[in-house]
Amino acid sequence: AWHGNYAPCRYDTARFNTIGTVSFDHPDPSIFTVLTSPSDTPGTANCDFVIFPPRWMVAEDTFRPPWFHRNVMSEFMGLIFGEYDAKAGGFAPGGASLHNRMSGHGPDQASWDGATKADLKPHKIENTLAFMFETRMPIRTTQWAEQTPLMQLDYDDCWTGFEKGRVD
Repeated sequence: AWHGNYAPCRYDTARFNTIGTVSFDHPDPSIFTVLTSPSDTPGTANCDFVIFPPRWMVAEDTFRPPWFHRNVMSEFMGLIFGEYDAKAGGFAPGGASLHNRMSGHGPDQASWDGATKADLKPHKIENTLAFMFETRMPIRTTQWAEQTPLMQLDYDDCWTGFEKGRVD
């Protein structure tokens, strides 16, 4: 219901115009920001709403899935439909993941292998829609989320098989 200073709205994410890199390297996900709530601290936001819709990957000579990284922002990510390019086999539609600030994360073994062996020509990522809320605050899970039988207890296994200490 509408009252006060807030008005309900809806946004067709299919109309979002993605902006990508035109040179090299995987771009920071901030280029996919739909809405942001700025904070008083430069470089961080109270909350960003980001989507990963169908898009072209055209950068040359680059590793295309998200690289292994840690953030000063917390990331809550969900997949609405399709496959997510960094976890093609381990992130089901309707699923979500949480990486609180400074939690290391990145592509799964299968996505890494595919990206390192791919012919680096332009290709289109189609039939997918993922979203992310990114915030400078830590995100706490609910008791239901911690106890649901739907939880993917083997999520960390997606990084099994990587060589320890290997840097390419």
